[in-house]
Amino acid sequence: MENKNKEEVLKKLDELIELIKNNYNYKRYAELKEIMSSNKSIMSLMKEIKKLEQCIVKKEYNKLDTNEEEKKLKLLKEELNSYPIYLEYSYLQEDLNNDFQNIKKIIEDSINN
Repeated sequence: MENKNKEEVLKKLDELIELIKNNYNYKRYAELKEIMSSNKSIMSLMKEIKKLEQCIVKKEYNKLDTNEEEKKLKLLKEELNSYPIYLEYSYLQEDLNNDFQNIKKIIEDSINN
């Protein structure tokens, strides 16, 4: 009986994954990610932002001043946000993350109840 329930759960999980993969927002997100990966300007900005964020975290951990890095980070993020493709990508990413959190909560609630 337990194996049958496990198989049923796995089948439903596969169906959920297929629904997500066929969702317009997910498809568009994947498409934008692919387009952005070939845009050297966007990728360079994203790498620079990531390095700067890591630097800020290290400095904060060591209780050092981060004002200069924070100003530079703000400018880099503004520049990155000037790319419409990145803006659409980040909005879709946020929407999808919210959807995934909701799905996770529904699954947890049904398991715990």
